[in-house]
Amino acid sequence: MLKNLLIIPLAFVLVACGAKTVDIQAEPQERVVIHPPPPNQLNMREVKWVLFNREKLEQMLEEYPDQEIVLFAISAKGYENLALNFEEVIGYVEDQKDIIIYYRRLFPAPTELEAEDNTEE
Repeated sequence: MLKNLLIIPLAFVLVACGAKTVDIQAEPQERVVIHPPPPNQLNMREVKWVLFNREKLEQMLEEYPDQEIVLFAISAKGYENLALNFEEVIGYVEDQKDIIIYYRRLFPAPTELEAEDNTEE
C-alpha cells in the first residue's frame, strides 16, 4: 500500500517534467481614457427683485385692479441664507471644474499629445 502511495506522486512529477513549455507573448495595450467634455457655461436667467413699501404696494394695486396680486417676501436672514447657498453652489461648481482640469492634465487626449509633440520639435 505504501508503494502505491509513493508511485502516484512520482508519476505526477515525471509527467510534469516531460510537459512542454508554453511561451506567452503579450504586447502592451494602449489604455483608453475617457475625456468628458468641459461643462456647459451656466446661462442664468435674469431675476428681477422688486422691493415693496407701502407706496409701491398701493401703486401696484392701482395698476392691476382686476388682477389678483401675490407677493413673495424674504426676511433679512433668509436673504443672507440665499446668498450663502449660492456661494456654496458656485464653490462646488468651481471645485468640479478644477477636478476635471486635473484629470485632463493627467490624461491628455491623444490630439493634445500630438500637438505637444509637434511643438517640441
